[in-house]
Amino acid sequence: MILFLSAVCLPAQLRKELQQLESKFLAGNINELADRLPTIKANNDEERAFISYYGALLKKDKAEALALHLRAGERYAKYLYGQKSLLEAAIIYTLDRDYNEAQTILRKINAPQLSQRMYWLAVVAYDQDDYPSAIANAENYLRLSPEGLHAENALHLISNAYIAQKKYHSAVLNLDKITKLQNYDRQFYLYRQGYAFELNGKHSEALSSYRQSYELDNYSQVAFLVEEHLFALRAQRPSLDISFLYPYTPLEIEAADSLATSSTNPQDSTGGTAQTQAPAIDLGLPLKIVAKPQTGIYLQSGRFSVESNAERLSKSIRDLRVPAVYYEELHQSKKTWVVLAGPFAAKEDSGKARDLLAKNEINSFVVQY
Repeated sequence: MILFLSAVCLPAQLRKELQQLESKFLAGNINELADRLPTIKANNDEERAFISYYGALLKKDKAEALALHLRAGERYAKYLYGQKSLLEAAIIYTLDRDYNEAQTILRKINAPQLSQRMYWLAVVAYDQDDYPSAIANAENYLRLSPEGLHAENALHLISNAYIAQKKYHSAVLNLDKITKLQNYDRQFYLYRQGYAFELNGKHSEALSSYRQSYELDNYSQVAFLVEEHLFALRAQRPSLDISFLYPYTPLEIEAADSLATSSTNPQDSTGGTAQTQAPAIDLGLPLKIVAKPQTGIYLQSGRFSVESNAERLSKSIRDLRVPAVYYEELHQSKKTWVVLAGPFAAKEDSGKARDLLAKNEINSFVVQY
């Protein structure tokens, strides 16, 4: 067991040379620190703590870095850089899910400059399902550092803790605090807001938040998550309009061609409205094709940034007895998957199929290759 001094941490007293070296390191000049650190002669224990702390930070091997941080924390616990080493050791333990060791070390840190310890105590508590403690520690961190490095993460952690306790309204209210930060990830904020609304049964609000998040960057990892949630919502509420996921830009045909296949139903011989039916077409096509077709009449029914969503829609169309395929295509330098219904022998057939898809909440437009 490592023994740590309990004395209150003393403020750092460094000569100007070390202060300048630290400034360069924090600005990204790691090589200069690595070159000069071995040549520095420490004048006091604070400087020895400084050298030990940065020496450990420069280590690429995690086990070696951890050992050096623990040693520096043991020897120089009453100095700021010794306490910083304790914090780094606690973070390593936290990321390795050794929460008992992490918590023990974090409780030894008493430097007022290191408010981050409260954030990491919150992380440890959250990962151990101690949600009240997670909230309390994160709020303490925000009280000490309202615009700190971990402020946004702390607010998300609090909201996640409320969600874990099924306190969805509190989660939404806490998420709103993120918008008060000078810089925050708006797309991720809207995604999490949508999720809290969804869990709270407020599907209209959830759809609005999800849509705003998706439209900020529909090729990001967050957009992929939004897509998954929207399709899950759509499965529960078939009338939910998620057509914004696949906006269409029909470049291959004239606008008049698309209008020619309007959903107006023809009158039958008795004067009534004829029932829309899908054309009798071969359903034996492979679900995924290697490239965009070279010829034929199709209905483009979606463009997705996640392949599983394209596959899901293709299967849904086939369930309606309409042939469907999807293929991979680069769009704006990013990989996408395009869903096509067809091919059709004539525009009349594509029009009937489009009417059927529309009745099942699947929007589409005619493309001809």
